[in-house]
Amino acid sequence: MARKIDFKDGGDGRVGTGAARSDAGAKKRTVDHRARACELRPQREQLPVFSARSAIIREVRRHPTVVIVGETGSGKTTQIPQYLLESGFTRHGETAIAVTQPRRVAATSVAKRVAEEVGTSLGARVGYTIRFDDCSSDKTQLRFCTDGLLLREILSDPLLRRYSVVILDEAHERTLRTDILLGMLRDIQRRRQVLAAASGGGGGGPEEHGSQQPGAGAHTRFGDEDGGAQGDAVAAGVGELKIIVMSATLDADRFSEYFGGAPVLYVAGRQFPVTTYYTVTPQADYLDAAHLSVLQIHTETPSTSGDILVFLAGQEDIESVERLLGESAAHLPSAVPQLLVCPIFAALPQAQQARVFEPAPEFTRKVILATNIAETSLTIPGIRHVVDAGVHKLRGFDPRVGESLLVEPISKSSARQRAGRAGREAPGFCYRLYTEADYAQLDEDAVPEIKRCQLTMVALQLKASGVSNVLQFGFMDPPPKRALKHALLELYALEALDDKGELTGLGRWMAEFPLDPSYSKVIYASQAAGCTREVIDIVSLLSVDSLFYVPADKRDESNQAQLAFRSRDGDHLTYLNLLRAYLAADGDKEWCHEHFVNRRGMRHVLDVRQQLNRLCSRLSIDVSKTCGTDLDAVLRCFLAGFFHNCALLQPDGSYRSLNGSQTVHVHPGSSLFGKKVPAIFYDQLVFTNRLHARAASAADPLWIAQSSPKLYGRLASAAP
Repeated sequence: MARKIDFKDGGDGRVGTGAARSDAGAKKRTVDHRARACELRPQREQLPVFSARSAIIREVRRHPTVVIVGETGSGKTTQIPQYLLESGFTRHGETAIAVTQPRRVAATSVAKRVAEEVGTSLGARVGYTIRFDDCSSDKTQLRFCTDGLLLREILSDPLLRRYSVVILDEAHERTLRTDILLGMLRDIQRRRQVLAAASGGGGGGPEEHGSQQPGAGAHTRFGDEDGGAQGDAVAAGVGELKIIVMSATLDADRFSEYFGGAPVLYVAGRQFPVTTYYTVTPQADYLDAAHLSVLQIHTETPSTSGDILVFLAGQEDIESVERLLGESAAHLPSAVPQLLVCPIFAALPQAQQARVFEPAPEFTRKVILATNIAETSLTIPGIRHVVDAGVHKLRGFDPRVGESLLVEPISKSSARQRAGRAGREAPGFCYRLYTEADYAQLDEDAVPEIKRCQLTMVALQLKASGVSNVLQFGFMDPPPKRALKHALLELYALEALDDKGELTGLGRWMAEFPLDPSYSKVIYASQAAGCTREVIDIVSLLSVDSLFYVPADKRDESNQAQLAFRSRDGDHLTYLNLLRAYLAADGDKEWCHEHFVNRRGMRHVLDVRQQLNRLCSRLSIDVSKTCGTDLDAVLRCFLAGFFHNCALLQPDGSYRSLNGSQTVHVHPGSSLFGKKVPAIFYDQLVFTNRLHARAASAADPLWIAQSSPKLYGRLASAAP
């Protein structure tokens, strides 16, 4: 290696108790479900949370809401839902337990593990529901889902009568949808209490399911009690809704206060000592530093000392480091074990994600390259070394500029979570690619997403759920009123709200889609334009971040291959050309390789398209309508939803946005890069060293004026 990273011991190793559990469920075996559950039961009973089982059940019976802080390795994510299931908190065929996760990967992986432990096939008694993928049935009693999917259920069932218990896991992440869900669940819980009391339902007295009692907010620590009641058959709170908020790291007092003094329960965890090292000097390139750190660990420690987990900012970072490690691994001495590089990020197909849980072959060390999805819910066996780049991608929004997705430093709580991944099974090591002084400057916790994101989808969901005054909604951390007002104005411009701020019929229709309101409006416009098939295809294509891949050593060949799909009208029709060619080639692997097409991403596109077709058919939309060769109709439909993302050509070759008057540059990867057209519209703005328009297409200025006369009437009057 040309360079080595100098680390120093940070001296903040943590010590825990207990022995590690081995995740035998990560190995693929074809066995009887019940036999597998019996095999796993001893492991379940060794988890720290098992000794708190009876105490947790008792507190959940007594109080409408319980806050549980389960330390790393306690088993809270997989076990507490099962305890409630075993204790009769559901009625077969009538009520179920919902467990929300901030990320799709966590929802699916935890559901698979729990299904094994319960002794059922996935999708039967235990299942999951994520966007564009429903693996559940009417018999499912324990349903893992993303918080966004549970929000969508509220639209069709405002009281969530289907559920007797809702568990919000990893609540400390405070994602946009988690914060909305917190407020809506609190309101649903109150309404159901009133209805249950009025009907005389609910059974039992306040000892089982009354309101929070004086002193209920007291903190209780569990972890050494004797495991208690098995198979408690009494159903708690019939008609009422139990809420459990849990996480490994949480500002418990704030959550307790938000839910009227809910009791806070602490469950001891299982954590071995983790020795933390910091770089001696700041690293100019954290990707190169991560690459070199992995090689140092691999060559200077025996492969039997455990696998390596590397935390990076996003998919692009992961693919870059994967390429670097692949090149370096090819030149390792024969005496050094092989490296098996396994990426994991949200957009990766499940079959690829599963590789991180499989044991490495002999004489091979596994290196997992992950985003912050591996900080909490995902437990990857065999990890003993963690390399922390100290960054993550943070989404932000400025009404004048638009959305941004920037690489930012993580918080101290995230850094501690990342380090803890190394101590799940044995003493471990964390290598932070930043100095100890830099760590001291980090914020304690990240800013909640609701304070820094676009709120158009939030406002639409709240309106569709019956919230008349969005500005007065009971958020735990209220977002800036300026951002909420901007969201309401955008919904008004999209004709989802009327002049009085009430939801229109179109707005309710748009809320049926698990899409940004702009995309829903585009699909709506496609009915009259007769191009629904093309629009659904393009919306599906825009759901994938990367349709092409560009190897660093083959940029010219990649660009040349992609010329076959490029449209002079821009990226939207380029993507449509790509899909048509992919389907004509029947998704052939060699064809994708030859044309540098991301085959994995294209498969996801087809899944999304299938789901959108089903939803549209349910809403009586003819998905076979096609405009043939009149593709201008497609572009005009997209302007119906993205009129707020338009820019006009300037004399210097740049573009100036109509919304905010910002200077905008076409992204270098766009089909319009280097070309000049009178006006463009785009899917999003990405800020790097300057504002870049991504997924940009050409537009006639008159089309823009006609797309939203309320905003651009002056353009229409100025047009010849």
